[in-house]
Amino acid sequence: MNMTNIVLHRPQPRIISRDLPTFALRTMVFAAVFLAGAGANRVHANQGQPKAESGGQVDVYTISDDEYNAYTAAKQEPDPQKRALKLLDFLQKYPKSVFVKQIPSEDYQNIKLVEDQYAAYYAARQEPDIEKRATMLVDFLKKYPQSTLIENIHYEYMELLKGASQSKKYELLESLAERWLKTHPNDRETYAFIAEAAMNLQKYDECGEYLEAIYKMQPSSGLAKEIFQCYQKTQNLAKQGEWAENLIKMPEFNNDYMLRYGRVMKYYDEKNLPKAAEYAQLTLKSASLAERPDAKTQEQLRKVRRACYEIIADDLWKKGKSEEAVPTFKQAIQVERYAEGYYKIALVLDGQKKIEEAIPYYAAAELMGGEDAPKAKSRLEALYRALHNDTLVGIDKAYNKGKELLAEP
Repeated sequence: MNMTNIVLHRPQPRIISRDLPTFALRTMVFAAVFLAGAGANRVHANQGQPKAESGGQVDVYTISDDEYNAYTAAKQEPDPQKRALKLLDFLQKYPKSVFVKQIPSEDYQNIKLVEDQYAAYYAARQEPDIEKRATMLVDFLKKYPQSTLIENIHYEYMELLKGASQSKKYELLESLAERWLKTHPNDRETYAFIAEAAMNLQKYDECGEYLEAIYKMQPSSGLAKEIFQCYQKTQNLAKQGEWAENLIKMPEFNNDYMLRYGRVMKYYDEKNLPKAAEYAQLTLKSASLAERPDAKTQEQLRKVRRACYEIIADDLWKKGKSEEAVPTFKQAIQVERYAEGYYKIALVLDGQKKIEEAIPYYAAAELMGGEDAPKAKSRLEALYRALHNDTLVGIDKAYNKGKELLAEP
């Protein structure tokens, strides 16, 4: 049943037919004597009608099939609320029916209750003030929790939320949604509305919580991404980490290298180099899955790859695995030429006592300039003097080798 079209019809009372039973109608015959003996139970249809003549003639009251079937269907309805609704409809259609006086008193009480519910429902629908209408709808639920109109009340309240959303009245939307959730704590649609309000009101922590409530009811990778992005706008690092980890486990985001790179930088800033290196490996793997990157993405990938290789190499170097660190540093400078990369390679080789190999990298670092250039120059000259009788004669050859390194593809 369409909830927008539920109305209570009140047609004009029908006069009970007194036609003879020769027509295709169901008939009931009441003897005048019986009616006289049951005067207290006479129905409205019998009031004002001429009495039977002395010759034993009886009044014949005909009842249509529709009237009979309507009453029978109502009487046989086991649910008291539904029975009352059917009986109310019957009374509106057949107010002078002979069946009226047969309706039990307890059903009349339920009929009155149904009438009260419809009156409250229509009053709420016609209230122009949105806040008052919302209060009336919620009060209806509290007063009539078993009403057959519950679905109608829910529909009307959702219309209030939709209206506030469409008109961008986010404070009102938030207020209405909060009120509804107090009685409907698992209403997914309402959580969506209140999350929308919180997002637009820049209440990002609350928005994340509301989206999480939806996720518990109906999880999806898309919603998980929304939750993560919501918490990215907050200072809630714990939640950011939690949802980043959730996304990383989802195959839909296998190629999201920036998601993993975010974890790299998080741990690197915390000086947790082993953890940063772990996520750097994951980032490189994810970056390899990037499909047809445009120029802007290619530039981003270049910087991400270089940083990841450097962090992995730093971790290896710190762990004493210098033999593995050098080729990893070299991968970093192959992705992007940068002075610090050459300087770090020189330091590692220097530490391995591979002086001849270290000198060209010091030269390359100095040639590139930057903050490491003075240190690279100083160390280069010291090593060269140690190898050439404390003289710098011919050091230009070292710089030429440095230039060759910088020119390598």
